[in-house]
Amino acid sequence: MIRRLLIASLVLATAFACGGGNTSNSANGSSSSSSTSTSSSPSSNTITFKEAEYSIAPATQTLKAGTYTFTVQNSGQFPHDLHVASSADGTEVGGSTVVMAGQSASFTVTLKPGAYTLWCGVDAHRSLGMQGTLTVQ
Repeated sequence: MIRRLLIASLVLATAFACGGGNTSNSANGSSSSSSTSTSSSPSSNTITFKEAEYSIAPATQTLKAGTYTFTVQNSGQFPHDLHVASSADGTEVGGSTVVMAGQSASFTVTLKPGAYTLWCGVDAHRSLGMQGTLTVQ
């Protein structure tokens, strides 16, 4: 029994040391400046949003319905995050952890046709202009 636990622990430790496991950022801001996607063609389904004080670029985007990996890059000085919600009923469909200056985070969303709102939920950033829209066809 102890031998099996030891082997399992070694396998897990090796997987995490080699980059396996969860690649998302934690709320305390530790992160990786690069991220990977499990999609077979990551560039075609990866959308990058750059955030700074107090903007999201691109602020508007038109996409086809489907599953996307959203990468948020914080090029500002202050922590930021990114949330995505249906404009019709406000249901949040995805969001990142808080991203510290110079860092990035990724998350996956499945978007159906419709309108979506993007925003930074840190402090009063949204009211300062950190919001945008997605149109999904």
